[in-house]
Amino acid sequence: MTKYNLDGKVVIITGASGGLGEQFAHAFAESGANVALGARRDRLLKKVADEVSDKYKTKSLSIKTDVTVESDIINLVNSTVKELGTVDVLVNNAGMYIVKPLIEQTLEDWHTVMDVNLTSAFLATREVAKVMIPKKSGSIINMSSTFGFGATEFTEVSYYASKGALVTMTKALAVELGKYNIRVNAIAPGFFPTAMSIGAMEDKAISARVIKPRTALPMFAENEWIRGAACFLASDDARYITGHTLAVDGGWLAY
Repeated sequence: MTKYNLDGKVVIITGASGGLGEQFAHAFAESGANVALGARRDRLLKKVADEVSDKYKTKSLSIKTDVTVESDIINLVNSTVKELGTVDVLVNNAGMYIVKPLIEQTLEDWHTVMDVNLTSAFLATREVAKVMIPKKSGSIINMSSTFGFGATEFTEVSYYASKGALVTMTKALAVELGKYNIRVNAIAPGFFPTAMSIGAMEDKAISARVIKPRTALPMFAENEWIRGAACFLASDDARYITGHTLAVDGGWLAY
């Protein structure tokens, strides 16, 4: 990854105990930022925080956070400001899905996915905006998905809905917060070999039927390949980009 100059910046990342959140922790720390990591899995979260701090010699915080609990998100932001002084970048990465046919989906299923994928991003953005508005600077990055632009045979209606809503919420927040020089963008990953996607990628039938036909490039992604997109959107190189969703999908949305 090209090393962006994010020296001394303070970055909050939700869903940071594994998957793409762990990649973002490494990416920002490698670029010189101090990171505050939030997730429910406290032991794994602390492991990631220790790894990035030891490897890149930057500050890291491990803050146990259930993103479906408003007070936990408020604590994540307040603790970050208390320990690291401010918040310059927020990465709303926490996400989940429930695969069930529509007629088997319960209202609880719907609310669970929406709370993790969408409501948590709203709450975290609201709280960091209280820090960013007075200093008139900041970058917020929402993790959407190629599934926010269209569906597949996977029966996970709440996931599609939540990721599509993140794209539109990104635009709305970019307009509202732009006057404060706060940029709001999103990333729409395709299939990356995280715990959430590896099963489908390794299933030869699903891969051949669903994934390969819409992957324009001749290879599947490596998890590290998501790092540069986030650091770019947080950097001064993207100072005039806001309200945009950057697809990192090997060409999925080109079809």
